[in-house]
Amino acid sequence: MNNKIKIILLLVLVAIVAYLLFFRPDNEVSSKVLNDFAIRDTANIERIFLADNDGNQALIVKQSNGTWMVNNKWRARDNNVFLLLRGFYNMEVKSPVVKEAIPAILKQIAAKPIKVEVYMKGKKIPEKIYYFGFATQDHYGNYALLEIPGEGKSKEPFIIKEAGFYGFYRPRMITNEKDWRYNGIFDYPDLDISTIKVDYPLHKDQSFEIDYKGGNDIVLKDNSGKAFDKFNKSSVKDYIKLYKKIHLETFNNFLTPAQEDSVLKTTPKAYISVTNRLGETVSATVYEKGFIDPYDRLEEYGYIDPERFYVLTDDNQLVIAQLLQWDPLLIALKAFNPE
Repeated sequence: MNNKIKIILLLVLVAIVAYLLFFRPDNEVSSKVLNDFAIRDTANIERIFLADNDGNQALIVKQSNGTWMVNNKWRARDNNVFLLLRGFYNMEVKSPVVKEAIPAILKQIAAKPIKVEVYMKGKKIPEKIYYFGFATQDHYGNYALLEIPGEGKSKEPFIIKEAGFYGFYRPRMITNEKDWRYNGIFDYPDLDISTIKVDYPLHKDQSFEIDYKGGNDIVLKDNSGKAFDKFNKSSVKDYIKLYKKIHLETFNNFLTPAQEDSVLKTTPKAYISVTNRLGETVSATVYEKGFIDPYDRLEEYGYIDPERFYVLTDDNQLVIAQLLQWDPLLIALKAFNPE
């Protein structure tokens, strides 16, 4: 199959998806102009479905404990959910679209829409359905079309905005499930930590283990398991507190499989593992992050990214983490003044 035929088939597929998202016969056009975009009862929102015509879909579902799951796979990022819910609550019309521009804006929304369905608690039919187009030229508004089940789809789009916020909606309408995934790695806000182990493959003498039972009940050990009688407990307690919230930057490492394999063949900078009071262990392997693009390489930093690490998670995903947050975890044993 030559490239021209592939391109034609791709365009046809995109058109079909756009039709299914936007022009389906069951989504009848209302005789009304629908402009009641806001949903005030955000506490009772139970599911949010987001899709685009590139085949990306994200179903965000509220759990009994108040957290949200994405596509029944992972916990969703709290901040992403917060921005969505705040947006629904504060959504308002900035202005109507001038009549002469309505056909063009409708075509624009149909060509590259983000469709969002919002379901209330216990309901199988969406409360409201949104079709988001692109931002206005000044980036202070977003073209959007509203559909209300039982009333149909509005015959006119509007420019909408969030009250009290300067910006536009589309960037928070995330359809890629990976961008929804909760990015916490070491997440112990109550410090329910039993053990922290940090191993430096190239500096074994500076590896250590901390056994913690709360308060000042702390045991510091070297790499061989020898416990120290004297050490700076205050410094160790400050170190333990770092694990209240350690996140990664992104699950997308921007590497090809070959490049990823190359990183994993290098000697790690450190292995970190944390066990909680229930005996559950979370581990991370930290690697230096080199530059893939030769034009980004800086000799003054030894061709190593001065702002980020690669981190291998428990589920064997190589992710990117910010050095600003992770570097304080890579402290040497001598920093605790062991005898």
